Amino acid sequence: MVIFDVVDSGNFDDAVAEHEQELVLCEALDDQLGMAVAHRRIGECCGELGSFDDALRHQRLHLDLAQRCGSVVEQQRAHATIGLTHFRRAEACGGGTPEEAEALSDAEEAFRQSLQMCEKLRSTTSDVEYSEMKTRLLMNFGLSYTAFTSLCSVISVTL
Repeated sequence: MVIFDVVDSGNFDDAVAEHEQELVLCEALDDQLGMAVAHRRIGECCGELGSFDDALRHQRLHLDLAQRCGSVVEQQRAHATIGLTHFRRAEACGGGTPEEAEALSDAEEAFRQSLQMCEKLRSTTSDVEYSEMKTRLLMNFGLSYTAFTSLCSVISVTL
């Protein structure tokens, strides 16, 4: 598929344009879940480009549409993707700033919500899918926790 070739090449500007076309098509078909997924993909690309506000705007639209469609799988993905975007924003802030602390706190909350959705999926997904989903979330929690404790160490040293 052309879109994935563009993403795989690392050309995220072109990927955003491709996913925006995907979004237009889904809107024309009134495919709410397709629109949700298109917003997720646009948000992921914006995040890769460091456009965190745009990324979060699309990811929140993804979450809203997933909730309206009642898709627990897409809600779980939305929360996880929002968490990753906040985590990347924290990494970009760096230096022990209040913005970094806020972004890490937001990441933790999004991962926590994703984990709740993951638990709702336990009985409807295979053991392998569930284990992989939960493992990724716990890894993301661990990365956030490590970054947050490092930030606390920096702050306590500077005080």
